[in-house]
Amino acid sequence: MMREEQVTKAILKWLTENDWQIVCFDFPQSGTGILLHPNSAQSEKNKDGFIPDVVAVKDSISLFFENKDRFYYPDYQKINNLIVSDEYSIAINELLRPYFVNEIYYGIGLPTNKHSKRSEDARYLVDFIVGVNGTFSVDILYNNRNIMFP
Repeated sequence: MMREEQVTKAILKWLTENDWQIVCFDFPQSGTGILLHPNSAQSEKNKDGFIPDVVAVKDSISLFFENKDRFYYPDYQKINNLIVSDEYSIAINELLRPYFVNEIYYGIGLPTNKHSKRSEDARYLVDFIVGVNGTFSVDILYNNRNIMFP
């Protein structure tokens, strides 16, 4: 079974090979990521914080990835909250301020073989889904916003 860390590493490799600049990334239990606070909790240390697995920028576009080793519906809901609300807008704007970003897209990374009917049924909640296949190449599984991926 492919681990979340392997999914993240494959996505990072794919992005950097295609001239995306990595803003930040996080591996499970690594503590390397950047904690984004909701607007209502800017002064509270870790309350309701969100750590994106990968944030990348290219040509005024930013991609936020939440990666998993399997389908996990609450992550689709978490990504949808980022899309439909401005709950984290202050932290996201601060993170992306140096990059002149005009568009932000939010999606899921998972092993390609874990993109099941349940994942298909939940795709409306996210802007994109990418899969990492058995050769650690990245497959575009869903691209609702016609993002210009590599």
